[in-house]
Amino acid sequence: MTIPEIIKELEPYNRRFPMEAMRAAIEQREAITTELLGIVEAIAANPTEVAKREEYMLPVFALYLLAQFRETRAYPAIVEMFSAPGETSYELVGDTVTEGLKQIFASVYDGNPAPLQGLFENEQTNEYVRSAVLGAFLVLEHTGQMPPAEVVEYFRSLFRGKLQRLNSFVWACLVSAVADLPAPELLEEVRRAYAEDLVDEDIADLKGIERDLAAPEPPSGGKSALITDAIAEMKDWACFRPKDSGPTEPPESEVLAPASSPPAPSSYVAPTPYVREPKIGRNDPCPCGSGKKFKKCCGKG
Repeated sequence: MTIPEIIKELEPYNRRFPMEAMRAAIEQREAITTELLGIVEAIAANPTEVAKREEYMLPVFALYLLAQFRETRAYPAIVEMFSAPGETSYELVGDTVTEGLKQIFASVYDGNPAPLQGLFENEQTNEYVRSAVLGAFLVLEHTGQMPPAEVVEYFRSLFRGKLQRLNSFVWACLVSAVADLPAPELLEEVRRAYAEDLVDEDIADLKGIERDLAAPEPPSGGKSALITDAIAEMKDWACFRPKDSGPTEPPESEVLAPASSPPAPSSYVAPTPYVREPKIGRNDPCPCGSGKKFKKCCGKG
């Protein structure tokens, strides 16, 4: 396939995973990277306008491919892309915000934390994007791209003035990130945040945080890892799977199976409106039905 043919195949959301086009994109990595960079840069320049386009899936594919390619040149544009306020980020890439954005950030990271820090500290940034930024710092630490001490000091700076001291979902994300790092040296800062009623205990209870800091578990692959295979990450999303069917490994020529994830990229608007799930406490049963606590399953950082 030619580059224009690949791009054309990746543009629409047609409920089938474009396996041939994705394989061709990866095979022609060098040639297609310039096109993908142009796509994310165009989105970053005008995210709200791009978000109005319906059935446009290219931005999601672009993000995952650039993440697999470790394309650090995309880092500034991707950060800028998600700085749009309100629901724009969801209108662009759907559930990728909560399901893969932290890994995307970490996979294109160029060694400069300032853009991510600025994105998190911007009170206008979508709260779930801000949560993904904290998750990205954990992935960066877990994958050896950032020293633990650097992450701890940044988190400490948030407790000590960089994060507005008003009760919010973001505070719950911060104390959870401290537990997931883990950073027991920040325990007193965490307790102070609870004492000042900055954290909603229905989302992150103090006893659970203290227990996790006292007996931390090593991170296990999955969402703590970088994106190394865009096809493997995406092909089983539910939006690419026929209704009522489970993940399958279809014939070489036609793959249809991607599991629970997004639709909306740079110029793409999700085929159905995004409905945000209620915020889940770290110790609540995981809504996926695994029987595990949320913090030990889908909520694991």
